[in-house]
Amino acid sequence: MKIIKIILALVVMAVSTYGLFTKDFSYGPISSLLLGIFIAIIGIEEFKNKGKNSWGMFFILVSLLVIVVALFSF
Repeated sequence: MKIIKIILALVVMAVSTYGLFTKDFSYGPISSLLLGIFIAIIGIEEFKNKGKNSWGMFFILVSLLVIVVALFSF
């Protein structure tokens, strides 16, 4: 999971940086989708480590919202 989080974070940062420097925001939905997946992974890890009384469920709900918005923007 740790390697997947690092790879997703680097890809999201690279795509976002590319969009900022070139002013080409056509890759924004892809960046949002990958960010939603990244937040979901963080939420799953929080939920596994700390149980019900953690931020895990909040992260999972936020990630679902981000993924749905990203899918509608394609």
